[in-house]
Amino acid sequence: MVCTGPGNFNGIRASISAMKGVCCSLPIQLIGVNKFQALSKIYKSALISLKYRGNKIYWCILKDEEPIFISSSEIEDIKTFDDHSDLVVVGYKAEEIAKSIKLRKFIEQNEISIRDLLNFSRKVVSSEKFLPKPLYISPGQSLFAKYKGPKILDKPLDVS
Repeated sequence: MVCTGPGNFNGIRASISAMKGVCCSLPIQLIGVNKFQALSKIYKSALISLKYRGNKIYWCILKDEEPIFISSSEIEDIKTFDDHSDLVVVGYKAEEIAKSIKLRKFIEQNEISIRDLLNFSRKVVSSEKFLPKPLYISPGQSLFAKYKGPKILDKPLDVS
């Protein structure tokens, strides 16, 4: 299992490349999990926030474990246009975000632990959906972008 982001471009790229190298030499599959996915297994409907540089955060709205909006911005710029009264705000500065968008439920969690990522990876039944593709988010971006790498590296190599 490898964390695919969001995060630093070079750090994500290097960690995925290193783990693909390990998987090429061993008969194992590589599962890519982003931080939003890891928390979505714990909280089905949530607004998840992750620390970014300065006063900005990465944030994602998940409904039934599926991302419906991902962006990076400052806390005061977070707006929800639909009725999200059932959301739980989870992550960095959760209380401040919950007050800003007038929600009562929040869980302050500054980092996602390796335990969260491992617990999520244990729940992955089909690894085909979780191929390791980096999740990069640029400041001011309103939708998430995924790096579409070479197709030959998307499938585990058969070492038999």
